[in-house]
Amino acid sequence: MDDYDENDQQMDCALDLMRRLPPQNVEENLATLLEVMPELTEDLLSAVDQPLKVRRDAKEGKEYLVCDYNRDGDSYRSPWSNEYDPPLADGSAPSDRLRKLEMAANEAFATYKELYYEGGVSSVYLWDMDDSFAGVVLIKKVNDGTVRSKGS
Repeated sequence: MDDYDENDQQMDCALDLMRRLPPQNVEENLATLLEVMPELTEDLLSAVDQPLKVRRDAKEGKEYLVCDYNRDGDSYRSPWSNEYDPPLADGSAPSDRLRKLEMAANEAFATYKELYYEGGVSSVYLWDMDDSFAGVVLIKKVNDGTVRSKGS
């Protein structure tokens, strides 16, 4: 039990608290918790699922989703321009070969999203691993209130 230090206890308590609070207030609750326990920022941001947020790539003019998979510090990498917002000089990026695959996957899932979800925002992020690669596909249906979906 010696490996279970005070930081681990704080993290367990913070996660237990997040599980007990109303999920519709997850962003507000997490922000408050980070103010009280800033030393757990990285761990909590990685462990607590939050609603996907949409940003616009300033260079390409396209929307993209931000999440833990494209975050480096306080910056997020756009799958369209491969640049961080706010700018980050030494942010991680996929290798050239993987970047080409990521760009193709973003185009493919943008089409898929239009055909099957009738709009919204999609983002694909890929990253290099030791002997392979990993990735995530994100799709968020955005209801702007102008078009009625079937069944609504």
